[in-house]
Amino acid sequence: MKNLIIVGLSATSRLALSFVQSHNLYKVIGFAVNGQYKDRSEFCDLPVYTLENLNEEVDSDDFCVFVALLWNHLNADRRNVYNYCKQKNYEMVNLISPLAVIRSEITGDNCWIHDHVVIQNSTKLGSNIAIMQGTLIGADAIVGSHCFFGAHSILAGGCTVGEQSFIGLHATVFDDTHIGRKCIVGACTAVKRNMPDFSKYVTSSDNFVIKEYTENEIENKLVFSKNVR
Repeated sequence: MKNLIIVGLSATSRLALSFVQSHNLYKVIGFAVNGQYKDRSEFCDLPVYTLENLNEEVDSDDFCVFVALLWNHLNADRRNVYNYCKQKNYEMVNLISPLAVIRSEITGDNCWIHDHVVIQNSTKLGSNIAIMQGTLIGADAIVGSHCFFGAHSILAGGCTVGEQSFIGLHATVFDDTHIGRKCIVGACTAVKRNMPDFSKYVTSSDNFVIKEYTENEIENKLVFSKNVR
């Protein structure tokens, strides 16, 4: 069983540890975080390494990493750490539940596919995508890298979702809809119209409207109130 280092020190990192151990996917040997954020030597009774120096600090020469961050700053934080790990040439792996139903090839890395997710035929997924439990990705859908899908969301067949977009809890995107780059689809919404880049689908007076923003503005529309998880 391959050795795994989970990147991050948070509730999400603990969830990733439990997920890996419950499904017996890898042997977790520790956690890692950027040196400027390293404020402890252990987390969940495992050692904490410095992300910049894994090759020097980790005893094993055979390890892989998984970035366990979710959607802070519209997935930008996860994207940035992912890109850093790629630049360091760390081997990155997917966390895929054996309870998921996957009928397409997963070619990207650092994807987290939770329990009871269904990915239908002929879908194309990028890298660094988080798909929470019970989500449906319909046939012939195309999803760019660094996206997030909340639990029990539905992306119907033939849809496209641009890089770094967020689909909220219980949201539904209808067939053949195009969601642009860095878009936000709020929880429990039903999207039937195409969305341009840097836009948000929101409720206003019982109607759904699309609001457009600049690239910097849209990333600051989805921020944790506390530290990055």
